[in-house]
Amino acid sequence: MKRREAFAIGGTILVGAALTELLERWTAPSPPGTRRGGSTIGVMELERIEAATVCLRHWDERWRMGTRRKAVIGQLSEVSELVEHRQRPDVQQRLFAVMAELARVVGSMSFDSGDHGTAQRYYSLSLRAVRYAGPEHSSFGVRVLADMARQMLDLHHPEDALDITRLALDQAASLGAPPSVRALLRTREGWSYAHMGRVASFERTVGQAQDLLAREEGPAPEWSQGFDEAELAGVVGARYRDLGRSLERPESERFALKSVEYISSALERRGTGRGRTLDLIGLGRAYAALGEGTESARSVRAALGSGPGLASGRVRRRLHDWYVESAALHKNPDTAAIRDELPLTLLATP
Repeated sequence: MKRREAFAIGGTILVGAALTELLERWTAPSPPGTRRGGSTIGVMELERIEAATVCLRHWDERWRMGTRRKAVIGQLSEVSELVEHRQRPDVQQRLFAVMAELARVVGSMSFDSGDHGTAQRYYSLSLRAVRYAGPEHSSFGVRVLADMARQMLDLHHPEDALDITRLALDQAASLGAPPSVRALLRTREGWSYAHMGRVASFERTVGQAQDLLAREEGPAPEWSQGFDEAELAGVVGARYRDLGRSLERPESERFALKSVEYISSALERRGTGRGRTLDLIGLGRAYAALGEGTESARSVRAALGSGPGLASGRVRRRLHDWYVESAALHKNPDTAAIRDELPLTLLATP
């Protein structure tokens, strides 16, 4: 990938064997470096770039579009220019590590805004940078693969998500990744099975994720520390709801009840933020599947009052899903009130 192509907007989404083969090549060990000599930047400048990257990483979710994304792309462009010049090997590796993180941030911002072509392009750039950042950063590549699997699930390509997740699981095993990382990947695997309607495989994988998370003792990478019992319960609950939608009663009702149980458990453990907002919407969708309009509306109303997480593109897409799925409950006054409101506010065409 040429640098000018990497910074382009949009593009075709790679799927199937073309995507998997490309990822396998980019996650292979990097060739030995041959660059020697001095660097064009000093230690203080390098530390400034690394500190700025930490700040960009922690930007609040509500700033994941617009000018903030342009700012991250600007920082990434600066770093990309630096790695094209001769640097000492240690400096070069640190720059590639920064490049990998910035590219993943832009990929996540683009994914959140629904720009999947750009998101995949930047995730791919991040993987390529990790390859040259040194072995101590290899686990970051697992995170990027997990993000790419999540993107494929959002695009309804569960087979591709499963292939990417298995590649990430192989990487995690070779690196001796902690249980929380492997548990997160097992949820991606289970999510794929849920999209395929493979109930037994889904429940088996969920059990593996729960067992792994219960074994977490030592330090985990910063990026996986947000994956806890609340997140696991929320994901499992949402997938039970999805499974139930493809089945006839009474199985569909049984899975919808399981969804309510798991998501309610997640909400008991949640703090504030986008995760809680998504869980509340997910709970509203589960109640809608059960035909309980008042409870469904109560959950969605709580989500609408949950704060800045509503600016997220993913949140708005899940609200649209609820709007579609709640159509059969339009005679319920509580449901009808929110359905009348959403097209004028959060679901209004920009």
